[in-house]
Amino acid sequence: ALMAAKGGVMEVDQLALLKGFMERYEKKHSKEIILMDLFMLFAFCTGVLQFLYLMIAGQFPYNSFLAGFFSTLGLFISTACLRMQVAYPQSFDFIPREQAFADFAICNIILHFVVIMFMG
Repeated sequence: ALMAAKGGVMEVDQLALLKGFMERYEKKHSKEIILMDLFMLFAFCTGVLQFLYLMIAGQFPYNSFLAGFFSTLGLFISTACLRMQVAYPQSFDFIPREQAFADFAICNIILHFVVIMFMG
């Protein structure tokens, strides 16, 4: 849905564009994939908020910031790996979804153990 704007420049109707994107996205992807994408968005936003807090409030205690940021980053990356394994199983020798989730869970347990140890 394109609309003519002032000066003859074409402007995109953002609401119609977003609605069309969401409709195609929901048709193409399963609820599991959508949930993983939302979780990755949450992890990304959490990392951005942590970085903004660092910029506003300062670096003390820096190891706590690093631990939280690495936790968020690791969670984002491991969720992206899980999403790829679930969405494109042919690229991963058709490993079962249960095995992919078990890998995700074990890696996150190890990640958060390291994060807790880093915080001291």
